[in-house]
Amino acid sequence: MKKGQKIKIVAIVLACVLLDIVLHIVTTSYSTMPENANFSLVANILGTEITASLWALFAFSGVSFVYLNIRNEIPGEGMKKGLRYGTAIALLWLFAMLEGVSLFGNPIINEFVVGLSDAIPVFVLSVLLSLLQTEKVEGDHSVTFILKQKIKTVSIFAGIFLTGRYIAYLSAVIQSGNQTRPLQTFIWTLLMGISIGASFVLLGNNRNERSLKYRVMKFGLLIFGLNWAVFLVFMPLLFSDYIADVFLRIIIDTTLVMISSYLTIIPSVRFIRKKFKGNIELFKGVF
Repeated sequence: MKKGQKIKIVAIVLACVLLDIVLHIVTTSYSTMPENANFSLVANILGTEITASLWALFAFSGVSFVYLNIRNEIPGEGMKKGLRYGTAIALLWLFAMLEGVSLFGNPIINEFVVGLSDAIPVFVLSVLLSLLQTEKVEGDHSVTFILKQKIKTVSIFAGIFLTGRYIAYLSAVIQSGNQTRPLQTFIWTLLMGISIGASFVLLGNNRNERSLKYRVMKFGLLIFGLNWAVFLVFMPLLFSDYIADVFLRIIIDTTLVMISSYLTIIPSVRFIRKKFKGNIELFKGVF
């Protein structure tokens, strides 16, 4: 990557971090910050504003890193790639923020507004990055999922995430609002699973000839795993006593998403192999 491109990427990240800070300042009245919060050592030393700004810089850099590494495999061309990626990550971050409704009993409107303050800048970031000309030749990854495949994919992700999370809730491996707010917990968990499945549909295609292992690792660890981790790390960075819980959430959720990815991808892999085998037989028949 040329020096000029790197400078543009850094400028885009900084601009979107600034946008994130401005939006959070504008929506201060909707803040869900607890009154007597037990802040982390970092927040006590640097202050909550600087700590939150450092998180935004770290998180947006992570989002950019993922996009720059997968942009050639996202369906579409140019800005369409950014629109898909931005929508996918904005959905993940927005719905992740809404867990505060079931977990802490925060008003849904507050969580939604605060979530949008992060979702909008990350969407803008993705679109701006997609406008940069890349040195790599963009491949043809335009074969997206048909409606039946979309429904099946989203259902698999929602079902696996819901099942796995409830095992974690009932075994008290991670904190949840299942005991005090069971309905809100169920609704959020289901919607979160649906949003992850929707992100998979947005960023994948149904005729990718890459290996099963590569595709599972790419979405589970890189696209979802890294973007999920940089978002969730905000809690232990700002507050104390959240490190273990957030670490377990990242591990559990990433594992569930990898399982979902495997169950979704393996039918298409079999189709490609069957089609390839059929072409070989046809080729033999001709000669």
